Amino acid sequence: MALLRQRMLSPLPVYLDESTAGRLAPRPTTLDGKVLGLLPNWRPSAVHILTALGALLGKRYQLKDVVLAQPMHETPMSTGGSIIEIMREHLDDFARRVDVAIAATGD
Repeated sequence: MALLRQRMLSPLPVYLDESTAGRLAPRPTTLDGKVLGLLPNWRPSAVHILTALGALLGKRYQLKDVVLAQPMHETPMSTGGSIIEIMREHLDDFARRVDVAIAATGD
């Protein structure tokens, strides 16, 4: 069987994880003992994908916990703020509760 080689293309001149301007958080060497965060865009497929992925990772690693982010119930009109402010608070709270996060979109 022939070995297939793939080349990743990006519209960005430099991949974000290769640039020095936007540093990414350090990656853990293992998921053992970590709290895994799952962040869907709340389309049914994204929730199903992440739930299945969380279950598979739970079988492979000794996760401390798996946290599925809850949808935002607030609206800018109900809080007197903007959607960006609400999202920032929601994501900051989520980030404080998890060690590693996986995001997915689905439709």
